[in-house]
Amino acid sequence: MSDNPVTVSYNPDIFEVRSIEEAKRIVLTAEDSTTEERWRVETPYLAESIGEYLKPDASSLIVDYGCGIGRIAKELIERYGCSVIGVDISTSMRQLAPGYVGNARFATCSWSAVDAQIDHGLRVDAVIAIWSLQHSPKVADDIARIARALKPDGHLYVCNLDRAVVPTDVGWIDTGFDIKALLADAFVEIAIGPMLPEHTSGAIAERAFIGKYRKRSD
Repeated sequence: MSDNPVTVSYNPDIFEVRSIEEAKRIVLTAEDSTTEERWRVETPYLAESIGEYLKPDASSLIVDYGCGIGRIAKELIERYGCSVIGVDISTSMRQLAPGYVGNARFATCSWSAVDAQIDHGLRVDAVIAIWSLQHSPKVADDIARIARALKPDGHLYVCNLDRAVVPTDVGWIDTGFDIKALLADAFVEIAIGPMLPEHTSGAIAERAFIGKYRKRSD
């Protein structure tokens, strides 16, 4: 038996897609339901829940962190008239998203572009992270970036699995990151609770949470 450790590499290629329909299947995996049913049930529920917490309006600027094709951004803009910057690691999803959202109040950019904008003073009212932090190989870095992007009184809304599920060259793995603890260290926790099965698939609800946070004072 070899004593050499197995090297595992992060593989984000799974998020590269060729169409809206393919993107939907990646954004919302079927689990014990279907992608279509989760899309139909989850989307309005999350938009309403986000709206109740953030109370966005036409003056609000929100970052959708891990926006995919803009599922939640589209709903928020149509309901509340806010502006949304969609950020995603997937080049193809960023390219598809403006067509799916279909609104001038939405734009996409890469992580590096967001970092440059933050360095030049960008601060936003709120960040939402829906099923995205769980897929990060360096979730502490993502949380730090979110904190930097927020205004001093900014808020964060998270919907996430309890544990990380990261794509690698040997399949999906649990990195062991305690995402709830990392969020609690970086932000003021306003409320945390389950994602109920009537709002998603039963299998997802058993291992997911919704967290509402506020930026810590400097």
